Amino acid sequence: MPAEGGSSPSLALYRRLLGYVWPYKKIFSLSIAGMAVVALAEVSFAALLKPIMDGGFVERDQSIIQLTPFLLLGVFVARAVGAFADQYCIAWVGRRLIFDLRELLFSRILRLPSSYYDTQPTAGLISKLIYDLEQIADAGTMAVRIVVKDSLLTIGLVIWMFMLSWPLTLIFLLITPFVAIVVRKASKRFRRSSEGIQQSMGGITHVAKEALQGHRVVKAFGGYADEETAFRVANQANQRQSLRRALVAAISVPLLLLIAGAGVAFIIYLALSDTIGSFVSPGTFVSYMGTILLLMSPIKRLARINEYIQAGIAAANSVFSLVDEPPEASGEMYETPKIEGAVEFRNVSFCYPRGEQPALDHVSFNLSPGQTVALVGASGSGKSTIATLLLGFYAADAGEILIDGHPIGSYPLEYLRSQIALVPQDPILFDGSVDKNVHYGGGQDDRIDLNALLRATGVAQLPESAQNNVGELGSQLSGGQRQRVSLARALYRAGAILVLDEATSALDVLSEQKIKEAVQDFALGRSILVIAHRLSFVTHADQIHVFEGGQIIEAGNHQTLLQRDGRYAHMWRVQQAEQGVSSESPASL
Repeated sequence: MPAEGGSSPSLALYRRLLGYVWPYKKIFSLSIAGMAVVALAEVSFAALLKPIMDGGFVERDQSIIQLTPFLLLGVFVARAVGAFADQYCIAWVGRRLIFDLRELLFSRILRLPSSYYDTQPTAGLISKLIYDLEQIADAGTMAVRIVVKDSLLTIGLVIWMFMLSWPLTLIFLLITPFVAIVVRKASKRFRRSSEGIQQSMGGITHVAKEALQGHRVVKAFGGYADEETAFRVANQANQRQSLRRALVAAISVPLLLLIAGAGVAFIIYLALSDTIGSFVSPGTFVSYMGTILLLMSPIKRLARINEYIQAGIAAANSVFSLVDEPPEASGEMYETPKIEGAVEFRNVSFCYPRGEQPALDHVSFNLSPGQTVALVGASGSGKSTIATLLLGFYAADAGEILIDGHPIGSYPLEYLRSQIALVPQDPILFDGSVDKNVHYGGGQDDRIDLNALLRATGVAQLPESAQNNVGELGSQLSGGQRQRVSLARALYRAGAILVLDEATSALDVLSEQKIKEAVQDFALGRSILVIAHRLSFVTHADQIHVFEGGQIIEAGNHQTLLQRDGRYAHMWRVQQAEQGVSSESPASL
């Protein structure tokens, strides 16, 4: 996008931004009315200087002397009322603008496809939610306030100057082209530095987020220096960009005031030397000079307005580009009252966006309603990718995935996911109580006795402190406890399909057996897709598919696969040997 503030794309962005202010036009109008009152009061004060000097100090007119204090008081009262309406109403609109855009942006971020998160750091998205939106608010409200208020004030003061002496005012206005040149040059630099600041803020957020979330690894490996260095680099980049913008402001505003001051000095010289005729009275001279001095403040603020606008446009470009990102495909309109739970992968192939080798290579299998199918194999063999594709996080590169005989793309995405309960490989919990996490997302199965479920999964035995607050991402719980809560959440959710992705990887063998029984007790006829590395959890499955290199190399039930003495049988013997060793000291939760 062109850097110039007056370019068409920038103007379109600014108009779009102001479109979010329009719903609050009534409150905004009150603010503008307050600005007009303030501007009128300022001009009135400058105008009163003439009768005060001529009628009060020179002629000693008693009516002027008696009336002037009341006039001045009225001016200051009007200015105070106008300033209150101006400042509060514009602040109210500004916070509403941030509120609305922040909700809109957060909603868009939640609905972005998984592939977007693969290429964009989440810290950058958080920076847009926090920092960029504040810049937008300044451009959408405070900048407008300065433009309207100070433009009205400037116009009023200039009109009064023309009324006092139009020849001197015309000479004073000769500085306008020089002001325009300075503003144009500053505009380009403000825009570039603002974009640089936004990028550097994303860098700071990214480094800080990684270090804080990985604090245990940092401590364990003594990585303090590495993280401090990375943060220093990001912080220095932000400092450089901020100082560049400060430098432009520090040069442009004083330069504009210098140009205006030169004009004032020339005006005073002409007035005192009678070059273009003398003033009518001392009061006229005082009022004219007072008007020029009052004009300096709005000129100064208007000179800096470009800084806010360019920062806002740069932020708007960043935010609206994210708002305009297409959300994940919502699917078609086919919807049945209830999905029965028949799943079929038909010759499915898939490669992750940055993957070199396919995660799945022509995979086919069936899961009948009420059946349990297990996917086993070494890490990285493609098992978890099955769950990823089934839930529509990615679309298959080739082949078809069908539920009840219909391609998953023919179901509305939200409806499809409402019929699938997932226990992810890395259980994610949300800050709050266990009850909040178990009820997360709604859609619970009324047939299930919650208390019995919590007892069966071991959640009911968690300490009271953990029950009330699991901490950020479940940090107050152990890995096994997080898996228990995650499993209870999935089992309590109504739906035809249950997907267990390494659901017991953090549990010991004895606890795993109890969880296995709980799944069987509370499955209630659902189709169950079990993804597991530990084979003891899948011995009861109706069908077991052994994955290797993204392909199914063996299939059958537990006994059949053992009799074949292939890859599955080898994995079983190895794990049984390991279990025999580890059973002497079972892992604790």
